[in-house]
Amino acid sequence: MSVHKRRANNNTSSKTVHNEEQPTAGERKQLKKCIIKFVARVLEKGPTGLRAEFQTMKRSNDFEKMKAFKEAQEHGKNRYKDVGCLDNSRVKLGTPWPHEYIHGNYVSTPSNPKRFICTQAPLEKTCADFWFMCLQERVETIFMLCNFTEKGTKKCHEYFPTKDKQDTMTYEEGGHKITVRYENSRTVKFRGKDIKAKVIETQLSIEGPNDMTLKTTHYHWIDWPDRGVPPADLAIIELLNKARVSKGPIAVHCSAGIGRTGSVVMIEYVMEQILANQPIDETDKILLKIREQRNNSVQTDHQYLFVHQVLMNYFRHRKLLDSTVEGHHDDFTKTYLKLVI
Repeated sequence: MSVHKRRANNNTSSKTVHNEEQPTAGERKQLKKCIIKFVARVLEKGPTGLRAEFQTMKRSNDFEKMKAFKEAQEHGKNRYKDVGCLDNSRVKLGTPWPHEYIHGNYVSTPSNPKRFICTQAPLEKTCADFWFMCLQERVETIFMLCNFTEKGTKKCHEYFPTKDKQDTMTYEEGGHKITVRYENSRTVKFRGKDIKAKVIETQLSIEGPNDMTLKTTHYHWIDWPDRGVPPADLAIIELLNKARVSKGPIAVHCSAGIGRTGSVVMIEYVMEQILANQPIDETDKILLKIREQRNNSVQTDHQYLFVHQVLMNYFRHRKLLDSTVEGHHDDFTKTYLKLVI
């Protein structure tokens, strides 16, 4: 496999989606048009209606659509037996890697058919696979939304070097070696004054077979609870703004790679439609599109509500809500907090 050179421009596809910027008067008018139906739908349903909507979208596993996942089970490559990996969108590891399977799926957004790779947290025996996938797919940004241990249960193997531990990690698979080096790290300072999310940003250098090299930015969100939600502030919006310039797919994982992971993907899907001044799809349809690529994405009604609350808070922050609906948004927020806390 040849080494891919870094290109000068940061376009993700022919439908370029730019980072968040202050819109012009004309763009603001168009933005308001794009969100007015969305806001009306969300407020009409309310948190109670949205929760009921989510509950109609039952999670299921059709293992006939996950044959590679079933075959990998005996090799210990899957973290959870009931969290499948769809064949139709799965990432396949190529030459010179000794096998093609990894529990990861490409997930599209309006701008890019491979905007995300949603994957499980690395296991001890899949760390090399994970880093080869990053090399192969030119992953410049990684979101880690879980901790290594949560509520006394191991959720993720220590797969990257940190400031407090060794500065280099080496993995081998089938005679191929991958080296991951720590470069530097910092706590992310969010622009929003009320944002309390604790996220560590780490710069890493990866070297692999056939002289493959990669520099990637790893964001570890430390305080997002398992199967729960963090405060619905704009932390995730700010992180997505940072990641959007990535040319290759953005790798996202929690532990299973479907709950917290799916929530982030849903938010970015809507954000891309907003930034492109496109009408916003109905969110139940968006979630079904995502689940067709990453099975059972968004695990809980709380996560589904969180996606909507973050977007509504973003609209209000950007002064894209009409003053006539701000009171309704306040009522929505009160009900949301009662349901998720």
